[in-house]
Amino acid sequence: MDDATGKTGSRSSIREAAENVALRTPEERRELARDYHLQSQIGFRLRVASQIAVERFTELFALDPATAKITTSQFAVLAVLWDASDLSHKEVAQRTSMDMPTLNGLLKRLLARGLVTVNVAEKDKRYRVINLTEAGRALAEHLRARGHIVSQQVLEPLPEADRELLLDLLSRLVQGHRG
Repeated sequence: MDDATGKTGSRSSIREAAENVALRTPEERRELARDYHLQSQIGFRLRVASQIAVERFTELFALDPATAKITTSQFAVLAVLWDASDLSHKEVAQRTSMDMPTLNGLLKRLLARGLVTVNVAEKDKRYRVINLTEAGRALAEHLRARGHIVSQQVLEPLPEADRELLLDLLSRLVQGHRG
C-alpha cells in the first residue's frame, strides 16, 4: 500500500499520489520530506543489489578474454537466443525486458561481432527473426554454463531459505507490475 493514496502502485495511482501530496499543507509536505530516507527505499536497494550483481558479472567474465567484453544486456540476449530460435525483435525485447531502441543497438553490435543473424521470417515476410550464429551459440553456451556463479555470489550472504524467499518475492513483484 502506498502511504499517500492507500492504493497499490498502478500508473493511475502514481498520478493520484503526486496530486495528493501537492494538495497537502506545507507543514504536511515537510513532514513527508523529513520521513523520507533514501537508503530505505525499494528503488535504492534494488539499484545497489543490481550494482553488486553487475560487479560480480564483470569480475567473473573479465577472467576470460572470450567473455571480457560481454555486457549484462548482451548476455541476456545471447542466453534467450540459446533457448529459442527465430525470435522476433519484440519477442527478444519481452524476454529480456529491454526497450526496442536498446535492443536494436545491442543487436547491431552482436551482428557486427558475428554472433547473431537477422533475417526475413520464412512464415511472414513482414518480420525479421533473430538467431545465433555458430560462434554465438558457442559463446552463449560458455556464458550460460558460468552464469549461475553470479547468482550464487550475490546471494551468498543469505541463508538458503532467504535466497528462495528473495527470488520468490522479486518474481511476484515483477509479475505484479509486468504481468
